[in-house]
Amino acid sequence: MATVIADKRPIATAADVARYFIALATEHGDLITNLKMQKLVYYAYAWTLVRNEKRLFSEAIEAWPNGPVVNTLYHDLKGYGAKPIDVEEFLGIEPGKIFDELPTKYDELVSRFPEDVLETLDGVYEEYAPLSAFELVTMTHHEKPWVQARRGLEPTEHSVRRVDDDDIVAQFDTAEDA
Repeated sequence: MATVIADKRPIATAADVARYFIALATEHGDLITNLKMQKLVYYAYAWTLVRNEKRLFSEAIEAWPNGPVVNTLYHDLKGYGAKPIDVEEFLGIEPGKIFDELPTKYDELVSRFPEDVLETLDGVYEEYAPLSAFELVTMTHHEKPWVQARRGLEPTEHSVRRVDDDDIVAQFDTAEDA
């Protein structure tokens, strides 16, 4: 049975989701690059559509050669290149104060999301964060939403084609039933 998106109003921004994941990563001692963050944010969006029947954020997800990307978030993070995202800089924490300020920042981020969505975000992090960026890229390259959006394009051709919510629901609603 297909999921019906009852509430199309976005809950947060893609950057809010990324900041939440960076806070979680810091608690777990993980480092995350822009490429990996793009995939985590994509999977968070997908699973929130299916499990919570809500749009997590309003920014478009585009079908880039390395998988789904939120363009605005990419530009926020591109300065890091292939290096891990700087936690203090990205979360707006004063240098050297990470251990003092992270608990407050984490609580602030948590307050932006309803409890059911936090459960979904935590589940996404637990499931996908242990994978490498390139494992996540490979996964997205085998899923219908990205494949459909890239149809007719060369493998390395840049595109701003949107990954379709209906394709996301079809892909992940089926996975939820499995």
